[in-house]
Amino acid sequence: MPYTTHRHVHTLMLIRSLLVALMLGVSMPATAKKLPLWELGLGLGGLHQPYYVGTKQQRNLIFPVPVPIYRGDVLKSDEAGVRALLLNNERAKLEMSLDFNLAVDSDDVDLRAGMPDIDSRLQIGPSLELKLAESDHDQWQLNLPIRANFGIGEDGIDESGFTFAPNVTYFRNFEWRKQPWRAGVALGPQFGTRDYQNVYYGVAPEYATDDRPAYTASSGYSGSRLLMTLRSKNQDRLWVWFLRYEDISGASFEDSPLVETNSGLSLGIIYSRFLFKSKRMIER
Repeated sequence: MPYTTHRHVHTLMLIRSLLVALMLGVSMPATAKKLPLWELGLGLGGLHQPYYVGTKQQRNLIFPVPVPIYRGDVLKSDEAGVRALLLNNERAKLEMSLDFNLAVDSDDVDLRAGMPDIDSRLQIGPSLELKLAESDHDQWQLNLPIRANFGIGEDGIDESGFTFAPNVTYFRNFEWRKQPWRAGVALGPQFGTRDYQNVYYGVAPEYATDDRPAYTASSGYSGSRLLMTLRSKNQDRLWVWFLRYEDISGASFEDSPLVETNSGLSLGIIYSRFLFKSKRMIER
C-alpha cells in the first residue's frame, strides 16, 4: 500500500474477516469425532487482486489473520463457514451467511481519479445449499446465496442493493504426506441490482470528465466467477491456497467508462497455527 490511513487500517480489518470467511467456507470431510467447542488460530495471509473487476490496477497485501472457530448448535464459525444454521438435513442446508468486499481508495485507481472512495461492503443473507451427489471422497453441490449489501464507512452504514451468485461446486478429499487435504472448484454466474452495480461502475454527472462520461449501470448479469481452493487443517495448523478468476464479458455494465478490462485474477495464501482451544469437547 502506498501509505497508511484510517481507511487502509479499516480495510485490513475487513480483509482478515474476508479471508477467514473464504478459508472456512468449505466443509471438511464429515467424519464424526470429538472436537473442541472453540479454537483460535493466528497466522499470516497474502493477497494479490485487482482493486475491482474491470480495472487493470492491482494491490498486494500481507497481513495477520485470526482464525476463530466456534462449533455451536446454531451459531457457527467452523470448517463449514461463518453462519447461522437454519435448516440441515441429508440433502439441503439453509443458512444465514456473510461475505465482504474490500474498500477501494479512488486515489489508487486512475479510472476513478477525483471520484469518491468505495467503502467496504458487508454482504449478508440466506444461502441454500443442495447436495447433488456424494461419495467417500467426492461431493457435488449447488449453492444459491442471496445477499443484501451494506456499505460500511466513516459516515455510517448505507444499503446498496442485492446480489445473487448461484454456483456449482465440486470437492475432492485426499491425503498427502499423511495429512488431510480438500480441493474445491466452484463455477457460476453473478447478478446484481442497479444500486449494487452503480457502487463500482456508475459515474455521477458531477464526476464526469471528457474522458469519463456520466454513466448509470443497470441491474442484471455481472459476470462469471471461477474459484479454486486447496486447504488442509489438522489439530495444530491450517493451510489455504486460493485462486479466483472473474470475467465480466457481457455484463450489464460492460460499457462503463470505469471498465478497462473484462477479467480479473486474485491469488491468496494463508497459514495459521491454532494456539488456543476449549477444554470442552463436542462430537461433530
